[in-house]
Amino acid sequence: MSERRLLILYGSQTGYAKDTAYRIGRQAWRRHFSVSVQSMDQVDKWSIFTTTYPVIFVCSTTGQGEEPDNMKKFWRFILRKTIPYDALSGLNYAVFGLGDSSYQKFNFPAKRLSRRLQQLGGTPIVDRGDGDDQHYLGLDGALDPWLENLWTVLLDQYPLPKPIVPESVAPDPSCDIDYIDEQIDASVGKTELIPGTHLARLVKSDRMTAPDHFQDVHLFEFELDDSTQTPQWSPGDCAVLRPENLDSDVNDFLQQMHWTEHADKLLQIKPRDESIIPKWIPRCTTLRWLFTNYFDIMAVPRRSFFEMLYYFSSSENEKERLHEFTTSEGQDELQTYCMRPRRTIVEVLDDLPCSRVPLEYIFDVFPEIADRSFSISSASAVTPHRVDLTVAIVNYKTL
Repeated sequence: MSERRLLILYGSQTGYAKDTAYRIGRQAWRRHFSVSVQSMDQVDKWSIFTTTYPVIFVCSTTGQGEEPDNMKKFWRFILRKTIPYDALSGLNYAVFGLGDSSYQKFNFPAKRLSRRLQQLGGTPIVDRGDGDDQHYLGLDGALDPWLENLWTVLLDQYPLPKPIVPESVAPDPSCDIDYIDEQIDASVGKTELIPGTHLARLVKSDRMTAPDHFQDVHLFEFELDDSTQTPQWSPGDCAVLRPENLDSDVNDFLQQMHWTEHADKLLQIKPRDESIIPKWIPRCTTLRWLFTNYFDIMAVPRRSFFEMLYYFSSSENEKERLHEFTTSEGQDELQTYCMRPRRTIVEVLDDLPCSRVPLEYIFDVFPEIADRSFSISSASAVTPHRVDLTVAIVNYKTL
């Protein structure tokens, strides 16, 4: 029998494609595949030529039909003219794209990727899937039937060695997390800078428009740390900022989860797959640091959040409600409850007091804080150690 392995590669800008990739990974686990989920830029690009097991690509669309940032290196690599036309003749692959059909270049990265893989001799397992945000069920409107077809084809090629793991069984956690009896020192929570990132200090925040003007436009000035290499930027370039959660929100959340007593106790993270957790996350840290700097507790939760939360609820009524949110038939209700009013994770957990996440599952349930990109409004030739951002502040009320 052929090796029951799957490699799932994603290109994600805001987290939707990453979330979808991990959802596919959980479904593969239930079907007894050995699964690895990575971003396209994480994987060893040369290994794609020798892979003997299926590869599933999930990629979103950003800007005007552009590929996500964590897919760019991989995309440039497979575009090389020196690659032989039959280099991927042994590759069986599937591609699912996430996009919005109201844009002219709908799902361009997925379409181009699928075409390029085929040009290099790859064999598609199923037809390319095109998730459309305009579908009345959102991206799941195309994803659910595409996955059903994908598993039908794959299980024909790789018969099940034993029955599918039922949906009532929780998947294994991605990490082992334990409290350790050590004193917190000044190094806890400090991270190494990723190449291409820079430390900066906010030195100015002024409103540029008149107080009675309907639009609040602010000028933010950031002073770059002199110890880092001074970056160069051109007109049209963006500064990508990583935000933090407010202390008050983190305190409320930790109290809500009954973690306040241990919030500042040192814990050790042991990922079962190193690709799951970014390298800049310290392996010894605290819950407070993680939920301040990494986990987005103010995000609007996606379907996968409710899929995982279902396993940890002690209330039958809550479990029934959570299960409905994870079905195709319940997506309209999920839109009404969560997506349209922009209900946050903190607010959802407040509505579900009997649903609490075990410590070892926090990396499987809570999403990562997404980076924010803003156009730079200063010139590096004039102010090489200062980055200015001119930002329109949007205030809105949810239902």
